[in-house]
Amino acid sequence: MIINGILENEGEPAVVDGANQRPYYLRLSVTEACKYRCPYCQPTAPSSCTPNSRLLKPHQIGELIGLMGASGVTKVRLTGGEPLQRPDILEIVDEISRVPEIQEIALTTNGGELANYAGALKRAGLGRVNVHIDSLKPERYTELSGGFELAPALAGVRAALKAGLGPVKLNVVLIKGVNDDELIDFCEFAISEGVIVRFIELMHTGPSQPYVDQHFMTAESARQKIMEHYQLTPQFEDRGRNPARQYDLNGGQGVIGFISSESEPFCDGCNRLRITADGTLLHCLYEAVGISLLPVLFDSNVGQKERIDFIEHAIGRKRSHHPVLGQAGKRLFSMASIGG
Repeated sequence: MIINGILENEGEPAVVDGANQRPYYLRLSVTEACKYRCPYCQPTAPSSCTPNSRLLKPHQIGELIGLMGASGVTKVRLTGGEPLQRPDILEIVDEISRVPEIQEIALTTNGGELANYAGALKRAGLGRVNVHIDSLKPERYTELSGGFELAPALAGVRAALKAGLGPVKLNVVLIKGVNDDELIDFCEFAISEGVIVRFIELMHTGPSQPYVDQHFMTAESARQKIMEHYQLTPQFEDRGRNPARQYDLNGGQGVIGFISSESEPFCDGCNRLRITADGTLLHCLYEAVGISLLPVLFDSNVGQKERIDFIEHAIGRKRSHHPVLGQAGKRLFSMASIGG
C-alpha cells in the first residue's frame, strides 16, 4: 500500500504475523530536548533538535494515538529527551487519555521536575512513571547528570508515589567502575521506598562508544553480586511483554529487575513500536530508516479508513528479529533523539 509515495513495499515479509504481536506498546517521544548530559547518551549539547514548530501539537498527538489505538496499540509511554520539558505535557496526557483503546499511559523522566507535575499528571490521566537515577550518591549523581542535583529527582519519586503513579520504577544504567558499588544501596532503596529498581545494560547506540566499551557491565554480573547479599526469587513473566527479568528480594520485601538489551536481546515476541518527536514510526530502535506518519495524518485528501489501513500496514512490517541488529554497534545515535 502506498499513500502519496510514503510507504513502499520492499518485498520483504514480516517475520512475525502482525496479529501475533498485538496488543502493541507504543513509545512516543514528545521532544528530543534534555538538559541532562549523561556520559553514555548525550554528553554534550546536541548539534540539532527537531524545532518546536515541527513537534506534534497535543491535538495532533491525540489524533495520531486515536489511529494507533484503532490499529492495535493499547499502551503508550511518553519519552524524550525529557518529556517534562514540554510545557504542554499535561494537555498531551489529557488528549491520549481520551482515546478509548488506550488502557495505560506511562512516562519516563529524569525526575528533576516530577515533584512539580506528579499530581497534575495523575489527574490528566497518567498511570505510572519510570524515573532514571544512576546514583544515590549526591556528588556522583551530579557528575553523571552533567551538573544536576539528586534531591529533586528523589523528591519526584516520592511525589509520584504519593500521587498514585505506581508502580514507580527506577531505571538504573549499569556503569562498571562508576556505580556498580551501589547495587546493594539500590536494593535497599527498593525495599525502603516501595519502588521497583531495574538495572539496565549500557547500549551501543550513543555517541560515546569508547565510554560504553570501557564501562559495559552485564546484567547477569550485577545479579550475581546482588545474590551475595539477597535471596532472589524470579517472577515469571512474558519477556516479549516485559523486557525486564524481575525478582522478589528476600521473599517479597522488594522487587528488582534486570534488562539485558545487549547481552540477551529479547526480540522474539517484542510488541514495541516507537514514534520519534518528528512523527516517524520505527519498529525497532536499531532501525536505520523509519516511516513518516505526517503525510497520511495531515493530508485532507486521505480518509479515516485509509489512515487506519496505512497505520496497520506500517505496523505490520515489524519483524521479530530486526535485520540490522547485529550491526547496531556501528550506528551512532543518541537515545534522546529516538526516544529513550
